[in-house]
Amino acid sequence: MDKRPQKPTREEVLREFPPVGKYRVRLVHNPKRPDAQPVLDIREYVSSETFEGFTRRGIRLSDRAQIDLLRDVLKEVLERNGFAKPAPGAMPLE
Repeated sequence: MDKRPQKPTREEVLREFPPVGKYRVRLVHNPKRPDAQPVLDIREYVSSETFEGFTRRGIRLSDRAQIDLLRDVLKEVLERNGFAKPAPGAMPLE
């Protein structure tokens, strides 16, 4: 059985970060809107016999306030669970 290819995308990937489990973390930009800010896209990536590509499961954060809130929530979760020490090569928590 042939895999169904993913639909062509209208976004330009500015940076792809290391995968987090089954999720891919990317900074994307719509080239048709040059004045728009980049968007942080955290999305599930599937590779199976019938389909390979990104799914609709994920989140898109389009403004700085949302990204800052996510950072603060992750920092609080890490501190409460004793994981406040940054991983080797990771940015230190502020």
